Amino acid sequence: MFDFIKWFLLIFGGLWIIWFFTGGPNRNISKDGLFIKQPDAPGEKWYLYNKNYPILDEIFKEDGNITNDTGEIREEFEQAQEIAGISFYNDKIFLREGNTYGSTAEEEYLIIESSLNNKDRINLTGWTLQSTISGQSIKIEKAVYLPQMYSVNYQEAIFLSPGEKAYITTGRSPIGTSFRTNLCTGYFEQFQNFDPSLDRECPRPEDEPGFITTGPNALNDACIDYVEGISKCSIVNESLPLDMQYECSQYINTKINYKTCVENHKNEKDFYRPEWRIFLNRNEKIWKEKREIIKLLDINGKVIDTVSY
Repeated sequence: MFDFIKWFLLIFGGLWIIWFFTGGPNRNISKDGLFIKQPDAPGEKWYLYNKNYPILDEIFKEDGNITNDTGEIREEFEQAQEIAGISFYNDKIFLREGNTYGSTAEEEYLIIESSLNNKDRINLTGWTLQSTISGQSIKIEKAVYLPQMYSVNYQEAIFLSPGEKAYITTGRSPIGTSFRTNLCTGYFEQFQNFDPSLDRECPRPEDEPGFITTGPNALNDACIDYVEGISKCSIVNESLPLDMQYECSQYINTKINYKTCVENHKNEKDFYRPEWRIFLNRNEKIWKEKREIIKLLDINGKVIDTVSY
């Protein structure tokens, strides 16, 4: 028993001497309180690892004799982060809860967002969504950059630029493919149901090229009135008046549609929208409605972000 007490006092005394000669109570770090960083409020997301280590900077400034070890210690922290399974993209891409309460696979979706602070596009293709609770997982496949009607649509990798987002829907695509939205994709919403709904922001029919209202080839007033009453992103699927001007009926039947909208505007700077619609082609829902934890994994299986509800 005496030997144990003797060794305890020697170790404690040695630690006290080291503490005293490295600054003791005069070191700023000794005045910082119990926590290196104030913990988050209850209910907020906790991050296990952070790429910034301000406490290390303070130590290195005060203890000049270990300044040369800064790079080595930082490298060890980053290696620990890698070993823990944290992805390089964990502060660049965010996973959001979208609608996990829908009654069908077509209504169920998550949202992946690219940080505005990113400098480059990031490829999502090959990443995986995985439920920690059920163990179910599914991979994100390719998509169509510019969907075409009545023609072959070529699949390519999905890249998110800074500030862009992708809606990841569990069900099948109403048009048969995943795609990037554009100025004209609101036409798809007329006869199909998307969740969430596609923006219907197409140019108005009367503002499109070919709608002539002046000069010798101008369309008549009855035609102009009719076309001005057509909603944006809508084709006319009703019988036209029998006395309608021939040129007017031709314009309505052949020029007010998705295909012509794309031809007229695809080279414009703001044609493509900062949004993708990705479909996982499942017949049934994947995610639980409550008590769920979903991870987004990169192609190496590292955790990018997690959402729980």
